[in-house]
Amino acid sequence: MIYLIGLITIFLVYLCGSIPTGYLVARLYGVDVMASGSGRTGGTNVLRSAGTTAAGLTVFGDVMKGLVPIFILHTLAPHVVPYWVVTLAAPAAVLGHNYSIFLGFRGGVGAGTTVGVLGGINFWIGLSATICALIALVISRYASILSTTVAISGLFILTLFAVLGFGRVPYDYILSGILMTGLMLYALRENYARILAGTERKIGQKTENVVRISH
Repeated sequence: MIYLIGLITIFLVYLCGSIPTGYLVARLYGVDVMASGSGRTGGTNVLRSAGTTAAGLTVFGDVMKGLVPIFILHTLAPHVVPYWVVTLAAPAAVLGHNYSIFLGFRGGVGAGTTVGVLGGINFWIGLSATICALIALVISRYASILSTTVAISGLFILTLFAVLGFGRVPYDYILSGILMTGLMLYALRENYARILAGTERKIGQKTENVVRISH
């Protein structure tokens, strides 16, 4: 019975991650974000298509849909919820963002949701990964480099906390970090190709094909 409940819990976290924050926010601003720019629903494409405020709301929502469920599950573990459930629920939230069941299994890259998941496990891990990512963004001005830094630094810091025994982070969660990093790097494969080709857009550059909708 515990395995069935655990699998249902993981699926519910996937559904939470699937909430199409960027798509919904962009529509409030009269933009079909999935038909604009890169077609992704993350904060970067919303920024280029619908503006700064819409992007801010998107990032906040993307972080929260990872942070809230994982914070609750991690707080309840291991006595109420086994660690293996949290371990698999963490990447399930990112999987939901990247492949939303509500958007025909389309979505974003998962950087914001990954930060939320890391913060739900331990505030300092989430904060540290965020700081590393922002530094990388300032240096490179590529949102894809920011996302890559979230993935790699998040995995490194999470592993460090687990190995050193900081902040009640079990070794199990290292698998969470590996899976989340894999999901993000896979989602960014086209961005890496564009960086190598010199065609990747930098932060601040607007998209040319903004598709507006009528309310």
